Amino acid sequence: MPSYATTIAAIGAFLLSRPVMGSGQKKTPFGWGTQSLAHFGVEPELGRHNEQNLNTLVSHSAMAIALETEYVTIPLDHDNASAGTYQNRFWVSDEFYEPGSPIFVYDTGEADGASIASAYLTSTLSFFREFLIEFNAMGIAWEHRYYGNSTPAPISYESPPETYQYLTTKQALADLPYFASNFSREKYPDVDLTPQGTPWVMVGGSYAGIRAALTRNEYPETIFAAYSSSAPVEARVNMSVYYDQVYRGMVADGWTNCSADIHAALEYIDDQLSDDDTATSIKQLFFGPGAEANSNGDFTGALTAIYSYFQSYGMAGGIGGLGAFCEYLEVDPKTNGTTGPDGLAPTYGGQYVAERWAAWPTFLELVNLNMGTNCGPQNASQPIDCDFSKPYGDPATITWTWQYCSEWGFFQANNEGPHSLASRYQSVEYQQEVCNRQFPHAVEKGLLPPSPRADEVNQEFGGWTIRPSNVYFSGGEFDPWRSLSILSTDDIAPQEVEFTSAIPACGVQTDEDTVFGYVMKDSEHCFDFQATPTVGKLSRGIFTSALLQWLECFGQNSSQTR
Repeated sequence: MPSYATTIAAIGAFLLSRPVMGSGQKKTPFGWGTQSLAHFGVEPELGRHNEQNLNTLVSHSAMAIALETEYVTIPLDHDNASAGTYQNRFWVSDEFYEPGSPIFVYDTGEADGASIASAYLTSTLSFFREFLIEFNAMGIAWEHRYYGNSTPAPISYESPPETYQYLTTKQALADLPYFASNFSREKYPDVDLTPQGTPWVMVGGSYAGIRAALTRNEYPETIFAAYSSSAPVEARVNMSVYYDQVYRGMVADGWTNCSADIHAALEYIDDQLSDDDTATSIKQLFFGPGAEANSNGDFTGALTAIYSYFQSYGMAGGIGGLGAFCEYLEVDPKTNGTTGPDGLAPTYGGQYVAERWAAWPTFLELVNLNMGTNCGPQNASQPIDCDFSKPYGDPATITWTWQYCSEWGFFQANNEGPHSLASRYQSVEYQQEVCNRQFPHAVEKGLLPPSPRADEVNQEFGGWTIRPSNVYFSGGEFDPWRSLSILSTDDIAPQEVEFTSAIPACGVQTDEDTVFGYVMKDSEHCFDFQATPTVGKLSRGIFTSALLQWLECFGQNSSQTR
C-alpha cells in the first residue's frame, strides 16, 4: 500500500494540480487542496486507489465532448486602460443548456482552475452539474486572476513585488462582469447570453463564496442571483476564533477529553520553549535533530498539522485526521481503554500528553509532507532538513498569501483562554512575520502594508453588514470560517440576527437583523457542496426553491438592484 504522503500527493495532483513539495523544496500549507477531495467523497488517504481508479471516481466521461479551455482578454486595471491586459482562463459546458435558461458560474477561487473545472462541470458526483441539469443551464467555470494560467506574469517566490499591484479584491470582482458583458457562443447566435438577456447565477464556496456574495452586491446588473457557501465576508486581522470553532466541533463530537489534553500539552510545550535549553529538547522530541534551529513560532506552527483536515472533514479525514489523532491520544495506559471526559493530563500530566503526541506514528510524515522537509529524518537516504521557515513555493499559495497579507488578514492566531488549541507563540505578530518573510522585497519597497488592510476592505465592501438581494448564504455549524461569515453567532459579530429559510421576494433585501440562509448542523466548511451528506442536499434545496421563484422576475428592474 502506498504511503500516506504518496497517496495525498497523487490525489491532490489529480484533482487540484497542487504539487506536494519534497525534501528541500518550498512548503505548502496544511490541508491545502483537500476541500475538493471532500466534495467528491474522497478521503485524503486512499491507498487502495491508483490514478486510473481516481479518474473513474471523478470522471470526465459524463460529457460526450471534452471541455475546451478558453481565454478572454481582461484589463489589468479596470479604472486605467493604459495598465494593459492579461488573458483570463475559463471553461464552458452547454451539455444541458436550453435557450432561455440561466447561466451558472462556478468561481474556482484561490486555486488553479483546470482540474476544478473538469470535475465540477463534468463529474456525475458534482453538485454543480446537478444544478445545470435541473435548470437546463449553461455552466461556466471561471478562474480567478493571478491563479493557474490567468496570470499577467509568472508567479514564484522570486516574482518582483510590483507583479501583485493589480491583485486586489476590487479589481478581481470587476473581471467577471467585464467578461459577461460580451459573452456569446457561436452555437447560439440568436440568443443574448449577456446578463441583459440571460440570468447569470454565481456559485462559490469559501473565498469564492465571498466573491459570489460581493459580486451580486457590487454588480447586480451582472449577477442575478448567488449561492454563497461558508463565506467569511468579514475581513479581520486576528482570526483566533478559528480555533474556537475547532474546539466546539471537538466537544460536539464527544472529544472534550482530547481538546483538554491538547491544551494541557501545549501549556507544557510553551513552558519548555521559554528556556533555551529545554526548548532544544522539546523541538527535537517532536522532529529530531535540526528542529532546534526553528523559531518558537515556526515550531509551534508545525504542531497545528493535527488540524490539517478538520475544516474539510470535521473529525474524519482518514489516518491524518483530527479524529484519528484523538483516538490515538485518548488511551489510558493503565486500562488500555478510552479516557474519561477530563482526559489524560489530570492523572499523567502535560508532559506525558506532549510525549504521546510526539510519538503519533502519522505526525512526522504529515508535517514533512506539508512543510517540504525531511525531519527525523523520515527518509534516511536524504539529508536531514527540518527548516520550517521556508517560504511557500506553490504559485496559487503565493497568490493567496498576498491576498490575505495585503487585505483580508485571517491570521489564525492562538485562541487564548481555557479552550485554546494553539501555542501562545502562534500570535498575530508571528503571522505577520510569515507574510514579511514571503514577500521581503515588497516590505522593503513599501508595497506590502505593515498589517492587512482588513478595516478598509470591510468599509469598502460591507463585511457582516451586506444584505444583497437574491443571495442565499449557507454554512456549517462548526465551520472554522463561520465566525467571520454572515451566519456568525460569535460575540465579535453583530448580535440578534435571525437566520431564516423563508425565501425573500425577488430583488428585495432582507432587513439588517435578518439573513436568508441556513446553518447545517454538525457540519464544517462547504459541506453543502459535498456529494453525500443529507444536510448538504437540504441546504442546496433551499437555494433551488428560491432561485425558481426569483427567475420568474428576471428582466424586471427590481431584480437588478442590490
